[in-house]
Amino acid sequence: MSTTVNVRYMVNDVEEALTWYTKHLGFTQLSNQAPAFADVSRGALRLLLSGPTSSAGRPLPDGVRPGPR
Repeated sequence: MSTTVNVRYMVNDVEEALTWYTKHLGFTQLSNQAPAFADVSRGALRLLLSGPTSSAGRPLPDGVRPGPR
């Protein structure tokens, strides 16, 4: 049985991150809804690339906006 591991990354620029993972690291593009979201996979790893306009970028209850650190 194969298990896929999903990891969400908050990125500043979805298109730039998508290019980096596909061109330089050999990931396969699954979807591209830039500027909000894209996802890529390689083997059993799926990366969810969430930009500032994605639902994952909404402010938290304390008002802090999630983002790359």
